[in-house]
Amino acid sequence: MKKLFGGLNITWPKLIVSAVILGIYTGIMAMAPFAKDTSLADISIYFDRWVLFGILIIMNSKSAKESALKCFVFFLISQPLVFLVQVPFNAYGWGIFVYYKYWFMWTLLTIPMGYIGYHMKQNKLWGVLILAPMLLLVGLQYYGYVHETVTFFPRHLYSCIFCVITMILYSLFVFDNRKNVLICTALTAVILLASTGWAFTHKSAYDTQLLSSGGERTGIEYDDSYKVYLADPAYGTVEIVYIESIETYMVQAHFTKLGDTELTLESPSGEKTVYKLTVYRNSYEVERKP
Repeated sequence: MKKLFGGLNITWPKLIVSAVILGIYTGIMAMAPFAKDTSLADISIYFDRWVLFGILIIMNSKSAKESALKCFVFFLISQPLVFLVQVPFNAYGWGIFVYYKYWFMWTLLTIPMGYIGYHMKQNKLWGVLILAPMLLLVGLQYYGYVHETVTFFPRHLYSCIFCVITMILYSLFVFDNRKNVLICTALTAVILLASTGWAFTHKSAYDTQLLSSGGERTGIEYDDSYKVYLADPAYGTVEIVYIESIETYMVQAHFTKLGDTELTLESPSGEKTVYKLTVYRNSYEVERKP
């Protein structure tokens, strides 16, 4: 494993080919329907995978200048490709590149980050200060993933595992100095324990409004004298609320599980209207049952 962090021969041709492959792969995962809201698409949104690529480039460079240049070129090639691959299939077309501005700023930052990061190879104590922000960044991504996983299991589980494994690898194999390894390992443990504890005590959710009274999908007029409930309470809670801005009643939902269930509106007289409900991470489908 130590060879991975200093024993690889990452030539310029290898770097460029890798950047092209990863850019195309990431672009595909960003738009593939089967990857939506899963760990497969996370590489197109979050930093943790790219932190790994950056650290591998840094640790296998032969000078600070080479490290900075290779990091910059790698991201300069890979990130635009992510968006270029999506252009023919995205409704915005070339307009999708508006989202590249954010990644371009980070691409520019890879120059000083690559240059400074190279000095971790000197195994000095201040090298810990260089690695610590990267551990914190991946730890922040881990928190986001585990926050989703504990609520909508098993979504993003692979990303959680990826962050844990890579943080441990950075702590153990970036430095040869025993003191640095112990400090980074302790920092990693604190970050992971704190992130996990906070995520388990502050679960994620999906809040939305659906079925307006008298709406086309609703099919009936209702008010707050009606009851509304889910067939399986594990999916969350629903209630009828009055929305003053549009002067109508709607069903307010707080979802804590994804999948298929049924929603029922029950009149004061006991008449029930049942809807088939499918809950996705940030959307839903609802259809009145015959």
